[in-house]
Amino acid sequence: MKRLFLLLACLAPLAFWACSDKEVAGISTVETENAFLIQIVREDSKPAVGVVARMRSVDFVRNIEDDSPKAFFFEEFKTDSLGQIRIDSLAVDVATIEIVDAGEGLFTKISAEDIQEGDSVQYALEKTGSLRGKVYLPDSVDYAWVQVYGTDRLVKTDSEGFYEMDSLPPYEYDMRVIVGDSIIEQSAKIDAGENVSANVRTFEPDSVKVLDFESASAQFTIKELGISETGYMSSTDTSVKTTPEVEIIPETRKDLSDFIVEAGADREGNAIYWETSAAKPGSWSFYGIWICKEESPCDLSATDSIVYYARGTGVISIILETLGESNTEGKTLAYDTLKTSDEWTRRVIKPENFKPRDDLYGNLGWEVISKSVTTISIAAYDSTQFWIDDVVFYGVKPSDFTAR
Repeated sequence: MKRLFLLLACLAPLAFWACSDKEVAGISTVETENAFLIQIVREDSKPAVGVVARMRSVDFVRNIEDDSPKAFFFEEFKTDSLGQIRIDSLAVDVATIEIVDAGEGLFTKISAEDIQEGDSVQYALEKTGSLRGKVYLPDSVDYAWVQVYGTDRLVKTDSEGFYEMDSLPPYEYDMRVIVGDSIIEQSAKIDAGENVSANVRTFEPDSVKVLDFESASAQFTIKELGISETGYMSSTDTSVKTTPEVEIIPETRKDLSDFIVEAGADREGNAIYWETSAAKPGSWSFYGIWICKEESPCDLSATDSIVYYARGTGVISIILETLGESNTEGKTLAYDTLKTSDEWTRRVIKPENFKPRDDLYGNLGWEVISKSVTTISIAAYDSTQFWIDDVVFYGVKPSDFTAR
């Protein structure tokens, strides 16, 4: 098998106890010679009585051929009336101890050497978290398996590669992902009560559908990155008339339900539609959406082409912008003339099609703006009626839209 090693988060050097463990004052009133005594307490410092602790080898992973609901472990303990468990020996060099109880948990490591020396320690349970994400599947693979070392956690992704794991105690976990004949190993850190995204890239798509108009509540969605954004409509001044009506900047119309319509003309699904007329040059109406944060604009300069489907008559433009007080604001735009409302056509815009820099209305050109994008807009000029759908950027990856 081919082994690939990827890293989601930097691994801190391993001390004897992992840094994610919440260790509190040790206990010293019980004789622990040649044994290891652990006391478990709740977040309110009261003993955690009757909770189950399961021990496994640190390199244990659950077999993907066993999908039964039973738990896998080599030893199980239950805390006594003081919240204590006593470990007299260890069958492996290093083991993990896992507790999950009523939304709280603990995950840590223990070594045979420490058992021999004898010691005592106390841990407080913390709120459990969850792990979810996407495994990017090659075309020939329908699903992947996600395992977590030292636990019996095992999940099978859906056909798109998405997976979820709940009730994980805080820790920096080592993961093992089986994708076809490849094995990928990486880590993911979960803090108390945190929902963590951990995506696994055996490869990464070289295109991103930036705009999809199936829903009025979200047009830019990258599920595996937790991105779900909706846009807004506006116009430059009172000389611009639109159907449906929009606001005038700096105001925006955020209810897009009137603009999301059936695509029509033998195209399935929905599209965005509006009519506009402008009484003077330099005026237009537009749809806009934030695709990257103001404090961390995206570098989309690797874009090879922007492809979308449209029908209608009139002049529109695709605009990339850098907005926000902390940035040098500007835009770059490429015009497109639509000539028929009767059928959908596939439109392609290349970087060289964007208007050269002239600083008119903030046009700083492709070379400047593409390296620092916060928003994308679709503008309509003069007398224009049009439908547009499925705006895809080729040459960029989903990770290009994460915060830098």
